[in-house]
Amino acid sequence: MGKIDTEAKAYLSNKERFCDIFNFWIYDGKNVIKPDDLNELDTTALAIPYGNKARKHVQKYRDILKLYAAKHDDQAIYLILGLEIESKIHYAMAVRAMLYDALSYTEQVELITEQRRKDKPKQTYHEFLSGLGKDDRLKPVITIVLNLSGKYWDGCQSIHDLLAVKDKQILQFVPDYKLNLLSPDLLDEHDFDKFRTGLGAAMQFLKHQHDDNMDWIQNNQRMQAIDRNTADFIQTTTGTDLHLKDDDEVINMCRAWENSMKQAEARGEARGEARGEARGEARGEAKGEARLSRLISHLLSLGKTDEILLATKNDVLRNQLYKKYSIV
Repeated sequence: MGKIDTEAKAYLSNKERFCDIFNFWIYDGKNVIKPDDLNELDTTALAIPYGNKARKHVQKYRDILKLYAAKHDDQAIYLILGLEIESKIHYAMAVRAMLYDALSYTEQVELITEQRRKDKPKQTYHEFLSGLGKDDRLKPVITIVLNLSGKYWDGCQSIHDLLAVKDKQILQFVPDYKLNLLSPDLLDEHDFDKFRTGLGAAMQFLKHQHDDNMDWIQNNQRMQAIDRNTADFIQTTTGTDLHLKDDDEVINMCRAWENSMKQAEARGEARGEARGEARGEARGEAKGEARLSRLISHLLSLGKTDEILLATKNDVLRNQLYKKYSIV
């Protein structure tokens, strides 16, 4: 796992931010899922990988997985919420996410089966075969894929997109699986207002990180005061050096971004000047060598070989000879 994935996982494991993502995605920003209603789940799943002749189980690790349990209108609601963080575009993500969700459902079936065999040793043939009773139900699994690559997600967003066959007559019989893809570049400006934590500012920064101007951040109230954890998250995911001090707890991103841009421009100007000076010196040396070569050739044609050695060692004499013979 790379640095971006590791630090993003730590940042987004925070319950408030985790709720923020799923409230945005499921409830359009309404504060429905609360931190106190979340419980951690084991992110390890067992799977048999493709081409594994030994049929050995291998461990697959989800990035973040939590159980949401709450009551709405006196009805118990249970959801398994998974977050997959991608710092690179994963072109098989639809298959991978579908596998993760299928494994979560498989684990639920196994847990129910185990509990039923403890509570009800005598079962019908159908119950024993399936592991479930006809009234047993599973918890829905919702997986969001968060694109932190800083690029447009040009990968397939569903199983149907991945298939070589595009015939609708055939595809209507092939179950599809669609990614819940949260990508900053696909969000509208008003969407960032729907986040309740610093995540809104982070998503907006990620969307505009490659913009040529600062119009989007000027007078942006969201960016006036963000928490240090969000600022660090932005630095890591975008590779931007905001020149934060160790004791900075609340950061004005407008000022920090402006300072960062100015310092980057200054460094660019300094490198440009250095390269310009080097190129100027090189051109000057080349021009001087060519001029001296023409002088030597002229002196040789005149048979004045004795003046050649003097001209190469004496700058004053060499300049006089340049003027005398009109060598520029």
